[in-house]
Amino acid sequence: MPLLRSTVQVSESQIEDVLVNAPALAKTLLNLDEAPQILARQMMVPSGRLDLLYAHRACLLLVELKVAPFQARFVDQVLNYKVDLRRLQQEGRLVDADIRPYVLVTSATEAQKDAASRQSISCTVYDPRAVLKYFYEHFKPVATYAEAKPIDIGIWNIHLIHALLYAIQDIRQVPGLRQALGGSPRTLYNKMKFAVELRLIHWRPNSDQVSLTDFGAQYVSARDPSLPERMSKAQIDLLRNFVMRNPYESPIVLGIASVVESVFTLAKNTYPVPMKHLIAYFTLHCGKHFDWQTPKAKYNATRMYSNYALDLELIAKAGDTVYLTPDGIRFTLQMQLHKGLKMVEGLRLGD
Repeated sequence: MPLLRSTVQVSESQIEDVLVNAPALAKTLLNLDEAPQILARQMMVPSGRLDLLYAHRACLLLVELKVAPFQARFVDQVLNYKVDLRRLQQEGRLVDADIRPYVLVTSATEAQKDAASRQSISCTVYDPRAVLKYFYEHFKPVATYAEAKPIDIGIWNIHLIHALLYAIQDIRQVPGLRQALGGSPRTLYNKMKFAVELRLIHWRPNSDQVSLTDFGAQYVSARDPSLPERMSKAQIDLLRNFVMRNPYESPIVLGIASVVESVFTLAKNTYPVPMKHLIAYFTLHCGKHFDWQTPKAKYNATRMYSNYALDLELIAKAGDTVYLTPDGIRFTLQMQLHKGLKMVEGLRLGD
C-alpha cells in the first residue's frame, strides 16, 4: 500500500473494525500466506490493551495498530505486550506457541523499520485510506448498494405492461405473445424485461418460455376487470409494498425507491421540490452521474422513474414541482427501516 501523504482523521478502532472483519486484508497487510484467525481484540494485559491477537498456523500474531507515523515508544509497547503474553503462556492461560509481534504505522523510515526488526518486530506501513476503501468495496450490503443502479428500459408507465401480463396467463411462448400483442419485437422485449425487473414474470432473454411468478399471478388477480388497462388500488398496494420491503431487488425497483427518497431529502431545502433540483440530485443519488451525461438523458430517466412513483401514488406533480403524498412519506420512512435491516442482516465482509 502507498505511503500516507496527507493526514487522515480516523480512529484506530475503526481501522481495527475492518481488520477484524476482513481476514483477507489482514493477510495482505501482514504479508502472510493465508488469512489469520482473530483470537482477541483490545485484550487486557498487565501493561495495557493489546490491539489484536491472531492465530496463524502454529504462531500467535501480536498486532499493535497505530494511525500515526512510527515512534520509538511503539517498539517498547509491543515488547511489553510480548512479555505479558509469555507470562500468560507460562501460567497455562494462553496456548503455548511462538509469538510474532507486528506494529502497523502510517509511515516509517528504513532506519525505523530496521530498529524494530532488531527487536524481532515486523514494522508494516499501511494507508488508512486504502483500508477504508477496501471496506466500502467489500462490505457486502454496501457493495450491493454501490453496484445496484437504475436502468432505462424505455417503459414510461407501469400500466403499459398490463396487456402483456394478462396475455401471459394463456400464452406462454414469446412468438405467440408477439402475434397476439403486435408491435415491434424490441418493444415486447423491453416490456418483458421491465416485468422481470418487477419480479412479475419468469423469462430469460433469448428464451421462448415465459410465465407469471407467484407475485405476478397475485398482481394479475388484483386487477380491476372494468378498467384492466389501469392499475387498481390493490395492484398499487402490492407493488408499493414490494418495493418498500425489497429496495435492492433490481435496478428498476431501486430506481423507484431512490426517486422517492430523493424527493424526501430535497424537501429539507425547499418544498414542493422543483423538478430541476430532482433531476440533478436523483442522477447523483442513484450513481448515474457518469452514465446519464446529457441533460436529455438525465431528464428522461428522472421523468421515467418519477412516473413510476406517480403510478404507485408515492409522489404528486403540479407543473414543474413535485410533492410527497402521505403514502410517499410513510413509504420512505418504512423503506429506510427495511434498508437498515438488510444492511444489518449482511453485516460481514465478502473476502
